[in-house]
Amino acid sequence: MALFYYWYIRMEKASFVFIDEFDAFYHFELSESVQRHLKQISGVQIFTTTHNTDLMSNDLLRPDSYFLLENNRIQDISELTEKELRQAHNLQKMYKAGAFNGR
Repeated sequence: MALFYYWYIRMEKASFVFIDEFDAFYHFELSESVQRHLKQISGVQIFTTTHNTDLMSNDLLRPDSYFLLENNRIQDISELTEKELRQAHNLQKMYKAGAFNGR
């Protein structure tokens, strides 16, 4: 949590922050809490990466805020499925079922 605090106080002076594998050493529940705190910071665009699919939740971020990086390409998950992504969809379940493997 000390590292998160350091990020937090430094973000007041930034307009864009990129945090790679921000949750590499956190329990998934703590990772969700950190992501919620990051979301509340105003005036800063924050881009985080993770391998934690537990964070793929409409309760955390809108579906158009999730991207996949594969084969040196980054794509919005909404562009990888024929379905119109809605608030009620379980994004993690869809991801694990292969719904975002392309059209």
